[in-house]
Amino acid sequence: MCVLKVDGLTAGYGRVPVISDVCLEARVRQVVAIVGPNGAGKSTAMKATFGLVGRDAGRVLLDQADITRLRANEVARAGMAYVPQVENVFAAMTVEENLELGALVNRRNLDARRSEVFDLFPDLATARRRRAGQLSGGQRNMLGMARALMSDPKVVLLDEPTAGLSPANVDVVWAQVRRIAELGTSVVVVEQNVDRALQSADWVYILVAGRNHEAGTPARLADLDLAAIFLGASDRARTLPEAPVDSRGARPGHMASP
Repeated sequence: MCVLKVDGLTAGYGRVPVISDVCLEARVRQVVAIVGPNGAGKSTAMKATFGLVGRDAGRVLLDQADITRLRANEVARAGMAYVPQVENVFAAMTVEENLELGALVNRRNLDARRSEVFDLFPDLATARRRRAGQLSGGQRNMLGMARALMSDPKVVLLDEPTAGLSPANVDVVWAQVRRIAELGTSVVVVEQNVDRALQSADWVYILVAGRNHEAGTPARLADLDLAAIFLGASDRARTLPEAPVDSRGARPGHMASP
């Protein structure tokens, strides 16, 4: 089942769009990674999907409902969460206070969801009364994800959650990303470490110069000349491959570029 569908999204910060005709999908319990060279528009695609950047064209569907015209706060209430790369926690507040803020858009079953989040992130449970600014970089990223989950979203967008972390903390973050998906929340993650994305995601999109360039399973993309793509391959959008049906009978996230 397709939870998130981005179709022909064009967006940017001025007259010249940063991304053009970007398409992607995420399905239930799926981890989708977006990779590409610096300046490819990965973060802009995430922000535009969530409604933080003006959209010039295209549609965004969440659980088949058209949310294209919704503001970011309305998108959050509809069931999508977004965790930015930086400033993803309120440093002066405690861990528990951060989690409570995450639940502002959905107060139902608050205690139960808090318990679930602490089960998922045990380090945060032991640090629940510490200020977020006192946490390590890895712990802050975990708190950003945990705060997003407090709204009980259908999809979580993560913008480079492993940036600047040690290899050990990168492993921890990706393990938690996988657990989030297994518990039923689809995850779309921007990742600079291409090898890690190919190792950990179910489906990967490559953006180049603001457009879809390739998409497929990690196994398929691993056979491509990724160095050539990242170091200056044609930025012409290509038709993306037909996604295979997985063992659950679902077709992994895919949308052909127009």
